[in-house]
Amino acid sequence: MRLLIVLALTFSVQARLLDKIAAVIDSEVVTLSMIKRVQSSLPARKNVSPFIYRKNTYSNEEVSELLVRKQIIRSKLKELGYIVSDDQVESEIKSREQKLGLSRPQLLAFLKNNKTNYEEFFEITREAIEFNRFNSWVILPLVSVSEQEIKNRFFKENVNNKTVSFKYTLVDFSIEPSKLPKKKWKSFKLMMKDYQKGGPLPKKYASLDSSVLGDITAEGLTNELRKLLIKTQEGQFTDPINMFGKTHIFFIKNRDVVESELYINSKNMLRAKIYEKKAMEVTEVWFQREASNHYIKNFL
Repeated sequence: MRLLIVLALTFSVQARLLDKIAAVIDSEVVTLSMIKRVQSSLPARKNVSPFIYRKNTYSNEEVSELLVRKQIIRSKLKELGYIVSDDQVESEIKSREQKLGLSRPQLLAFLKNNKTNYEEFFEITREAIEFNRFNSWVILPLVSVSEQEIKNRFFKENVNNKTVSFKYTLVDFSIEPSKLPKKKWKSFKLMMKDYQKGGPLPKKYASLDSSVLGDITAEGLTNELRKLLIKTQEGQFTDPINMFGKTHIFFIKNRDVVESELYINSKNMLRAKIYEKKAMEVTEVWFQREASNHYIKNFL
């Protein structure tokens, strides 16, 4: 009987311990107390690592995932021969103090007001350094932003901005309306996409004419055609349109912004927006793939 009681107590203790384990990654354990600690110190974490801690609140499962990813990043950096030393963390903290004009007592008071302490702040700073290195060495080489992507984003955000001017290089395909009634426009556009890629031109459209129109500015176009061009991306066909006694469909070979101060001033901001979105997508894919190289067990 006594043995049974001891065994029961042992199993009870083990059960309570297991209840506190949220996840395991390799030899590291994520506990519920660690998760609660992160949740209670989010203001400080968002201040130091806004690219890691983006949200104002996180569920237990979300924090557990963040802590698992921290270990994956640390493991990857170690694989690359990089370990953040205590001296490096202290140097980063001193640099931050100087930039903010804070003394150490003032920093400690700030940390206390944000429900954290120096030891935790020290590790948050280490995590931020690791993430920045990971982003620079692992993610950045996988992400590129082209000039065309910047232009497309600018077009999208300035569709109704009448102060922005565009110029186009168009391929104008035209045919007699009698050979292309409106009910055939949708299928004709699909056929033209195939034709542009090297597909055959049906005999019924043998009279189709084409001409290249270069450096056409929006100011010289009809309102109807201007609207068609604005909603059509570079490398795509517009919807057909009746103009000057013929049915036309335009292929946008090139579209450029007439260089303006607005576009020039917007480029860096747009590049950063596109990069951030693509980097987040690439990062998600990278973690999903990298997770297969680790032993990970979740208990939440």
